[in-house]
Amino acid sequence: MGNTAARASGARSREDASAPPRPGDRGAQDGSPVKALKPATVKRSARVADQVYRHLRRAIITGEIASGTRLREGEVAEALSVSRTPVREAISRLIGDLLVREHETMGVEVVDMDRDVTDIHHIRESLELCAARLAAQRITEQQLQALDDIIKLEKKASVAERVRLNHRFHLSIVQASGSQRLIEMLISFNDYFLHPQWVTRTEKKLVDQAVKDHVDIVAALRSRSSDRTEKVLRRHLKLGLMQITDEPD
Repeated sequence: MGNTAARASGARSREDASAPPRPGDRGAQDGSPVKALKPATVKRSARVADQVYRHLRRAIITGEIASGTRLREGEVAEALSVSRTPVREAISRLIGDLLVREHETMGVEVVDMDRDVTDIHHIRESLELCAARLAAQRITEQQLQALDDIIKLEKKASVAERVRLNHRFHLSIVQASGSQRLIEMLISFNDYFLHPQWVTRTEKKLVDQAVKDHVDIVAALRSRSSDRTEKVLRRHLKLGLMQITDEPD
C-alpha cells in the first residue's frame, strides 16, 4: 500500500514537472518573482483553492502584491506551501475578477487598479444606492445603533483608521439591506478602496466631512425615507470619488 502511494505521488510530481506551462507560469523566465507574498496558514477543513484565492486576492487589493508583479504557479505554491493545482484554480478566478491579466507572451501579471478605479467606483455607487434604499425600509434599531457606534469611533480615530471605519460603515448599511446578492457584490467592490495608494491620498478635511455625512446618512435611515437616504448617500459617495481620483465626477 505504502509503495503504491509513493509511486502515485512520484508520478504526480513528474506530471507537474513535465506539464506544459499553465496561465500562471507562461513566460516564467521573465519578470519579477512574487517576493512580497506572505505565507498563508491553510486550513484543511476548507477548500485549499478557495483559501489560496482569498489570500491572493487580498494581497493584490491591499498592495502586498504590487501592480505589474508576475504570478507563477510554482512560486506562489512554494510561498503558500500548497500544491500547484489550487494555485492554478485561484489564478483562473483572479483572471475572471480582472485582478490579473493574461498576455500571450508575458504570462499573468497583476493589473494596475489605478486605471480602473473610476469605473469601479461608479459600479459600487449604483449598487450601494440600491442597497441603501432597501436599508431605509429594513434597518433595525440595533443596526442603527451600530452605525452610531462607528461614528463615535471615527471622531477620535486617525485618518488611516477612519478610512477603515468608513469601509465598515458602508458595509453595515449594505448588510442592513437584507439582500445577500447585493452584500456579496459590494463586499467585492468595497475591498478595492482599502488599497494603500488610495488610503494615503485621503486628506483630513475630506475625512472630517465624511464623518459629518455619516451622521446625515444615519438620520436619513432613521427617517425610513428611501429617497432622502439615496440623496444624502449619493452626495457622500461623490466625496469619496474626489478622495481617490481628485475628480468630482
